[in-house]
Amino acid sequence: MRSRPIRIGCALSTAVAMAIGIAACGSEISGTPVRVQPDMSRLDVGNYQSRPRTVGNARSEKQARARESQRLGDFVALPFEADPAYVEDAWFVRPHIVLNRKTLGNLVINDTFDDVAADLVAGWVNAWSTGGDIEAPRRTLDIAVLMFPDAATAKSVGPTLEHDDSTYNRDNEPVTLTRHPDSAAHWRPGIGSIGSWTVHDRYVIFIKVVDDISGPDLPALTDQVERMLDVQIPLLDKFQPTPAGELSRIPLDPPGLLGRTLPSDPESPFRPEPDGLYGGRGALSLLRQSSENTLSLLEKSEIDLVSFGDAVVFRSRSAKGADALWQEWRLSKDLESNTKIVDAPAGLTDNTECMAEYIGSGDNQTLVGNLCMMRVDRYIVQSRSKQLPDLHQKMSAQYALLTSG
Repeated sequence: MRSRPIRIGCALSTAVAMAIGIAACGSEISGTPVRVQPDMSRLDVGNYQSRPRTVGNARSEKQARARESQRLGDFVALPFEADPAYVEDAWFVRPHIVLNRKTLGNLVINDTFDDVAADLVAGWVNAWSTGGDIEAPRRTLDIAVLMFPDAATAKSVGPTLEHDDSTYNRDNEPVTLTRHPDSAAHWRPGIGSIGSWTVHDRYVIFIKVVDDISGPDLPALTDQVERMLDVQIPLLDKFQPTPAGELSRIPLDPPGLLGRTLPSDPESPFRPEPDGLYGGRGALSLLRQSSENTLSLLEKSEIDLVSFGDAVVFRSRSAKGADALWQEWRLSKDLESNTKIVDAPAGLTDNTECMAEYIGSGDNQTLVGNLCMMRVDRYIVQSRSKQLPDLHQKMSAQYALLTSG
């Protein structure tokens, strides 16, 4: 996805024009807006689900904790919120949900994590870098928020995790954070990196900064950590954890949007996280080609919910907001040299665009895959497939899911 200046024209598709009560620029239609439905008999949905389903509640402890982690993800800061120099997602396609040490990979190198954090309820990790050429020096900031049952548990776990982390290498030295003196941090003199652990209520916040640009500059490193904490801590004060007695049966789809989203193929999912709902930051962490401008664009477009499955469904609070996002992201706008517009599904051509993406140049181009985008009422939909006929069926089924009942 690209974040580009919004360019809203006069012409809208019939469906959206009726939804917001506009027939043409300057004219109005009286009465109740009604969606003009395509001929459903022309929609080829293949074997894809085309009727909404009831998702229900969590059916296992792992599923419950994963759902709580998804909720928490909307309140885990993105590094560019503290420093706009972070412009590139550095976590790529690794899982963001933290239920044990495995997700954190080499961020936490001590092998005591799972024993010390045995009471971990939920967690989420983000990482962004300053980007640029892959061989160029860059700065990367990783942030993980771990949630425990209560503040007392977090207060016990946090210092132990920091101790085991900092003593893993005998050359590490403690560092004091002036604005957050209760945090415990460490660095290795002569190495451009710092790690810190901060306990805040029931949460433990882990931040690691690796700076290959400025090198071993301790004031610069501590400033990065403190700026990140300045953003993160207030966000956690807004999060409302699911009460412990209700967590095991946490609803997976309270608004019903996940049940109207194509479910991922368990044999070949697009992402390591389970299908789920997000309200902002968590969604941006999972979007391909997101940028530091994407969060503000979603806010301007009044996107209040994003559902991830075999398609991604963005819900706006208004048809006007959905149209603004469509105009910004529509595939036919500013095509790149390695892309070209291809046929949209039969019956959906008025509100759907599809694009083929290639690598290589000239006669040596190889198809990477196909992407379709669709706008219907308050929703924007994205889906991908290597095979265009398969993608057409997905989009047709997704349309049916959003408009049925």
